[in-house]
Amino acid sequence: MQPGSAQPSMATAVPPVKRLACASAVGLVAAFRTFHIAGLNPVPRDVGQVWFAARALLQGKDPYALIGPGKAFEWPAPLFYPLPAAVAVVPLTPFSAQWAATLFMLIGAACFAWALMEHGYGPLFGCCSSCVVFAAELAQWSPLLSAGFVIAPLSLLWVAKPSIGLALSVARPSRWPVIGLVVLGGIAFLTQPHWFGAWRHALSSTSSIRGVGFPYIAPILMPGGFLALLALLRWRRPEARLIAALACVPQTMLLYEAVPLFLVPRTLRETELLVLLSFVALGFMPHTSAYAPDIDASGRWIVIFLYLPATLMVLRRPNEGGLPAWIESRVWRLPRWLRGLPAEAA
Repeated sequence: MQPGSAQPSMATAVPPVKRLACASAVGLVAAFRTFHIAGLNPVPRDVGQVWFAARALLQGKDPYALIGPGKAFEWPAPLFYPLPAAVAVVPLTPFSAQWAATLFMLIGAACFAWALMEHGYGPLFGCCSSCVVFAAELAQWSPLLSAGFVIAPLSLLWVAKPSIGLALSVARPSRWPVIGLVVLGGIAFLTQPHWFGAWRHALSSTSSIRGVGFPYIAPILMPGGFLALLALLRWRRPEARLIAALACVPQTMLLYEAVPLFLVPRTLRETELLVLLSFVALGFMPHTSAYAPDIDASGRWIVIFLYLPATLMVLRRPNEGGLPAWIESRVWRLPRWLRGLPAEAA
């Protein structure tokens, strides 16, 4: 440990049987929430557009021509997901939209809970955050993609949301995202060779979400967002790289996008703080009928109450962690305070 650094006690992973039981319970609760909300509100869940795209793909149709305002699948924006996302959810196509969303959330929440227990039971409390609850209500991808941070094979799916997937890949690089890109991307091109052009056209078209242009913004461009880059002072740590990379990629600045930040806490106290702050952020967010102001305002509070506290958490930890040998051989000239320590020397 570096002199003067503060490090919370790091718990070991929960034993597999107990971990599976807890993860299954979390998945079932989240799935019930998804099913209940989908039953009360007939508006499609977020994964619903990808589920519809997968069905269209199986029928040989172009999903980018069928999804959006006034189209076969009514949605306030064009299909912003790349076609590999639709390929990934093909197994859900036999089910109705409501059940597909429910099963999707069951798997995603259970996997995310499993990932959180890599450092003991304490971080599991992150599943009670407003971010995870919001993700369950909308049947969002963020819990499933975040789980790939710990469950490496799940990072095959990072291609489904390339911006978030890129941030996660920077934080914890492996061969699995590349395999996912090749396999899911290859299937997408085999089934619809021209999908990439249609996807780019969808991304460049006007969206009714913000009224004009691209509906995403990087947290670093929000007030105070640049401070998240201070996490790079602990650049050897995957969770530090996660914060910095996530702050730099464009995203919809709504609470569900902040789910990966709950991979940062290592203790129950840290997790409780971040969960509490997630609800404080929710309380500050305006609830109006105008969607664009909601996104802009919520982005400011997400940065203040989630990104910056998560950054402070990692700054309290030493700059320790393993790196590939070719990187280690190139950083030894750096000052020790910046170079940090390899995992084996910690």
